[in-house]
Amino acid sequence: AHPKYLSCIAISCFFLAAKTVEEDERIPVLKVLARDSFCGCSSSEILRMERIILDKLNWDLHTATPLDFLHIFHAIAVSTRPQLLFSLPRLSPSQHLAVLTKQLLHCMACNQLLQFKGSMLALAMVSLEMEKLIPDWLPLTIELLQKAQMESSQL
Repeated sequence: AHPKYLSCIAISCFFLAAKTVEEDERIPVLKVLARDSFCGCSSSEILRMERIILDKLNWDLHTATPLDFLHIFHAIAVSTRPQLLFSLPRLSPSQHLAVLTKQLLHCMACNQLLQFKGSMLALAMVSLEMEKLIPDWLPLTIELLQKAQMESSQL
């Protein structure tokens, strides 16, 4: 994208996300959003950019992201291996997930790691974390691989 369109792309993505995730009464009014965001584009430009983004995404806004997979894998790991929680003396499960989320975002910013599927990145993060925390991490990693229908050689 041309740099001069980045702010319009960003606000359009924000608006799409709000319409996808938020309750109707929490979706910002487009005119107010355009004005208060100081994005430098009009409501009609935001709507036009929104259509372009939707076309690029084939109108599919519900594709699973690496973060979705991280949440799923973490929830399975914590529920099937409660001893994982005992290994985290000062972190709640949600705080632990926040730490993993930050690590995943760093990985996603690395150009070399973008060649891997998001599900594989998330599973690698969880597997490495479990390896540090519990002795029987490998069977759980294999179980997660099977549930996700992924090849162990990719991991």
